[in-house]
Amino acid sequence: MAKENFLDNIRDNLNGQPGQPMLLGVCKVLAKRLGTEPWSVRAVFIVLTLLATGPMLVAYVLSGLLLDETSERTRGIFKGLFQLLRDTVEKVLNLISGTVNGSQR
Repeated sequence: MAKENFLDNIRDNLNGQPGQPMLLGVCKVLAKRLGTEPWSVRAVFIVLTLLATGPMLVAYVLSGLLLDETSERTRGIFKGLFQLLRDTVEKVLNLISGTVNGSQR
């Protein structure tokens, strides 16, 4: 009985919130296309990522960009990340510039 509860807990955690993708939604879309539950695809992805992190992350992002159901969400997430990165770099450069200019006076 404890084994069943443990597996149910894992399945519930890997299924995420109803109707909401956990990250890009790739596993959910692939599960739907394969006719299986999202938790099983996520579990396989997690195991493969532990074995080959770089290639699996690249495959996940590319899948997010190439699948019709996830491409808009993926582009939106990366657009936001790039904006955040750009803003952070600008703040750091302004801080460095202000420090350099302030110490030259």
